[in-house]
Amino acid sequence: MSDPALDIPGQLLARARDNDDAALADLIDATAPQVRRWALVQTGDATEADDLTQEVLIRMIRNLDALPAPPRLAGWLYTVTRNAAADRFRQRARQRHAGDSERTLAAMVSDTASPASDAERGELGELLQASFHDLPRRQREVFDLVELQGIPATQAAEILGIRATSVRGNLFKARRNLRRRILAVWPDVQEEDWQ
Repeated sequence: MSDPALDIPGQLLARARDNDDAALADLIDATAPQVRRWALVQTGDATEADDLTQEVLIRMIRNLDALPAPPRLAGWLYTVTRNAAADRFRQRARQRHAGDSERTLAAMVSDTASPASDAERGELGELLQASFHDLPRRQREVFDLVELQGIPATQAAEILGIRATSVRGNLFKARRNLRRRILAVWPDVQEEDWQ
């Protein structure tokens, strides 16, 4: 059985544990893109996400024998990624100052709900980025997993270690908060665009 958020064959982890270098390389290749995405959601910065991804993958390699089987591996990696990001934020809290993120939510979302000029799409992307990063952490995590990655709420709940009802509640709040911010700037956006 494969992992809800990762496509990892069941035997890959076992082969990696048996000192199969090719299997370990395949395991890293299979997990790195998803870990980087989660790191990007946590940090909002591409460079920081790259560093965090490397840190999480090193932890995965060091804990190879203790890793859960693929059906639970995504939850383990997500928790390690989230905790590593929180550690970084605590360590750098005094050093960091407010700044714009290099990543835009618009880059994660391939198209807007309605046709718009390039300038409008750029403006919408900047607004979405700012709005997304202003969401509380849990709402940001849930929105990314469910809306942007398309992971069902029950699987997102398993990854996050919370109840599916909490996922749905946070998703509702995230959508409401994003909608409120967008409509405050662009009141002519149609309500059906948010359905």
